[in-house]
Amino acid sequence: MSSWGFVIYIAVTIIDVLAGPGFLRSADAAHEDVSRPAIPTRLGAPIGAIASFLGVGGSVMTVPLLRRAGLPMGQAAALANPLTLAIGTPAAVVFLAARHAADLHGAVFAVGIVDLGAAAFLLAGAIPVIVVLRRRPPSIPDRVHAWFYVGLLAVVLTAMLLPLT
Repeated sequence: MSSWGFVIYIAVTIIDVLAGPGFLRSADAAHEDVSRPAIPTRLGAPIGAIASFLGVGGSVMTVPLLRRAGLPMGQAAALANPLTLAIGTPAAVVFLAARHAADLHGAVFAVGIVDLGAAAFLLAGAIPVIVVLRRRPPSIPDRVHAWFYVGLLAVVLTAMLLPLT
């Protein structure tokens, strides 16, 4: 059921960011809007609860909220990451501690059903990319970044729908 809940949520989010005001505007237009609303702190608990129930990080909810509050796409995405980490860490600990009846097909060192050897190789491959991009970040126009975010949501939706149908 939570898979269908996530699919429905992603579909509603895509429709909302395309049809609703404020997400696809440029950062310059966002800064011109002096009447932009603040995001109330009381939304933190509901966002966290829904994200936890669906088994995802909260960035799918917070990036559109932060965009509508007037932040450029790069800042909205960066500020949403700590929420994903805060929600994902306890879930990962529980998942790793649980006993699973899965065959890992040659995993070198597994915790739960996570192959830590594969995770180490992924991290080792990511570190040089992170170092290069921190020194020379790409210059992506805000509007292009926003459209790619919508495209990424569409890819996730498609990937979730394929096994469900």
